[in-house]
Amino acid sequence: MKCEHCGKEISEKFSYCPFCGGIQGAHANGELYRRQGHRLRVQGKVRKALESYRKAAELIPTDAYIFRCLGDMYSLLGQPEDSITAYKHSLNLEPNSAFTWYNLGVSYYRCGYIDEAIEALERCLKVDPDSAMACYWLGVASYHRGNLPQAKKYYETLLKVHPESKIAHYYLGIVYNAFGRYKSALENFKVIEERNPDDAALNYHMGYAYFYLHDMQNAVAKLRRALEINPKHKAAKLLLESYLESS
Repeated sequence: MKCEHCGKEISEKFSYCPFCGGIQGAHANGELYRRQGHRLRVQGKVRKALESYRKAAELIPTDAYIFRCLGDMYSLLGQPEDSITAYKHSLNLEPNSAFTWYNLGVSYYRCGYIDEAIEALERCLKVDPDSAMACYWLGVASYHRGNLPQAKKYYETLLKVHPESKIAHYYLGIVYNAFGRYKSALENFKVIEERNPDDAALNYHMGYAYFYLHDMQNAVAKLRRALEINPKHKAAKLLLESYLESS
């Protein structure tokens, strides 16, 4: 066939002309919609970007990147079920995309498919062991599934890969509290306390750790601080009252 732009003979298998670089046939319109989708996405017009990516995907159904972008738009619009479908299609075309495995894992988690989320996020780490956010979400998902040793492992990995992810110390502290390792919990909570001392939940968890270490002075101080910040914090109120009534 002849190139639609320069007129030179090219193979029918070519989407691009090797001579002038012109995009051929349906791929030309598909590329147009893809670029339009990118432009709208940058402008923050997510729903319009979604429509452009949809049209691009219809015209170029073998482009893994377009389907990943389509999944991203569904995710931003709060449609994680649709984003899962798009990401899975993208991965069928390009199975070694760490970004797509990560996004699929987060969408699974948002839909409540915890086991599927963990599987997808672990695939992401297999492709890219340096993915800090995959470690973060694996910690969250593992904790929600009740697998505390695995949650601990992923939060520790996150801090090793990305030590600036200080929030991991908060979750690691909660895991240590659940293990009964209260001193280790406090070590992690204190890292967060330096940056966010007026957090009711943090003060409660610190009070909880001090309580079970029998450091009642600090326990009472932290529980009272939690209630000053949030007077409706029932767990802090119950724990504080149980101590005061028994003392």
